[in-house]
Amino acid sequence: MSNPTTILIGFLGKDRETRTTRERTYTKTVHNKVIDGDEEIEVHLPSRTYMKLSLATQERSATGPVTHWHDLILWNPSAEAFLARKGDQIKVTGRREEYEFETADGETRTGVHFVVQSLRFVHRKIRQQAA
Repeated sequence: MSNPTTILIGFLGKDRETRTTRERTYTKTVHNKVIDGDEEIEVHLPSRTYMKLSLATQERSATGPVTHWHDLILWNPSAEAFLARKGDQIKVTGRREEYEFETADGETRTGVHFVVQSLRFVHRKIRQQAA
């Protein structure tokens, strides 16, 4: 089942971070039509660079506004995305994605992040010019 496309509008809580996934090699079983049987192949995934942003959105409730924080992941950030800074108001389109990670203690946990398909500035925070 595919995750539906969602639009989020909010304010960036931190400056952008550029990160890199780790390089991985693993074994996968595939069906080989030539021998009409299964065989194991080695798959190599190179490291990949991505951008991470932190977005605060607000939702109205009976007790007042509630803030929700979203980890945004941009796999192929546009040149405009590199201008994003804390305090900017942005509008993003994308989908929520669940992922697994291993803690330092070796425990497997699940997290959720928002994979961005498009990013647009709604309002840029005014920054002081260096003197």
